[in-house]
Amino acid sequence: MLRRIWFGGIVALSTFWLLSTRPSAAEDAKPKPTIDVEVVSPGSSVAAVRKKALADLPLDKVSADFRSKVDEITKNVSLFRHMPTLKFVSEPDVYNFFLAHPDVAISIWRVMDISTFEMWQTGPTSFEADSHDGSTGTIEVLHSSAERQLVFCEGSFKSPLLLKPIKARALLHLQPTFQKGEDGQTTVTHSLDMFVSFPSQPVDITAKLISPVSHAMADRNFREVSLWVAMMNVGMVQQPGWIEQVAGKMDGVLEVRRGQLLKLALQTKTATPSRNARSLA
Repeated sequence: MLRRIWFGGIVALSTFWLLSTRPSAAEDAKPKPTIDVEVVSPGSSVAAVRKKALADLPLDKVSADFRSKVDEITKNVSLFRHMPTLKFVSEPDVYNFFLAHPDVAISIWRVMDISTFEMWQTGPTSFEADSHDGSTGTIEVLHSSAERQLVFCEGSFKSPLLLKPIKARALLHLQPTFQKGEDGQTTVTHSLDMFVSFPSQPVDITAKLISPVSHAMADRNFREVSLWVAMMNVGMVQQPGWIEQVAGKMDGVLEVRRGQLLKLALQTKTATPSRNARSLA
């Protein structure tokens, strides 16, 4: 059990904004329409998939400051997972807002009483995180474009039951695509590759032994965070008043983010009037 606890903490930290504490509670606070996430293809960790995932990394976009750290991960992968490819309805602006501002997403989780996870923006592309289970760390967005995002995470897990902190580094490669349907709705299809490296050999061995558990947890959390984004998209279209209430209660984010969130909700609702009317009919 202890192994599962500390390893879960490390994975939760290293995959913070897409895979961390699951937004699956506080049902009364959520918009009510049915929201679905389609599994386009299942997750995998086989060697061939890992090889392709490594080849797809945009390493030429990584700055010299981080290249050596990235190379250490790719050359010493303790845990790899290609998450299930998922598809759901979301406007590109909504999806990209939470991708660019994960601290806002996590602040909303706290408002909704579905997580105690905390994150602070410390630079243009840098964040610090604390899961309050012993996991703390830093996050740096190495590359971001319309087609992909590459993120570096570094953290540690402390517990009175452990002689010393367990350290880990992770590399996340997210690839989203958007498609507008005949009904005017936009769907996002995204996949995520996760590479985790533990510098300690005993920890590395243990991680590989319990990898089926961590893989299942990561897959589940990726789906539930995707479901949360889809829910926020519905909220902006159908319940802008609820979004306004949430924005007023957020903490731990730059003050400008409140206005940006409200502006996004207004733009999303205004851009989808016909769909909004059909949904409420």
